[in-house]
Amino acid sequence: MKDQVNEEIKRLCGKVVMLNNGWCHFVYRHLHFVNIPDDSNGVIRISIPHVANSADYTREVLDEAINETNREVKFIKVMVLNNGSVSLNYDYRVNNSEQVGEIVLHMIVTLYASSEYLIRKLHEKNDRKGYNDDSIIINN
Repeated sequence: MKDQVNEEIKRLCGKVVMLNNGWCHFVYRHLHFVNIPDDSNGVIRISIPHVANSADYTREVLDEAINETNREVKFIKVMVLNNGSVSLNYDYRVNNSEQVGEIVLHMIVTLYASSEYLIRKLHEKNDRKGYNDDSIIINN
């Protein structure tokens, strides 16, 4: 299944880069994605590893935007990685009757739309709290 997924990504997005760890890096509408293969249990896992930098927002704004996105957007899991990147992830378990091409397209488009949703929520919450681009934000 890994090869099918990577071929579909290549068909949809053009250039793909195979990383040493077996992951597939690609770009869709200016965002960097990775396909993290897991053939052992039939799961397709695609991620946008860096949507935002957590250091750019207060903890309160970040938590509210992440929780709201996780609650409102189906299939997507938002998390903050150890390096401070805000990441979006989509895991999908494929059954035998499904077409990999349709699934991969849906996952990529959903992740892209979810990244836009999350960024909009971060900006809205920042504005509502009285922060702007000139504010100094200190995370506690």
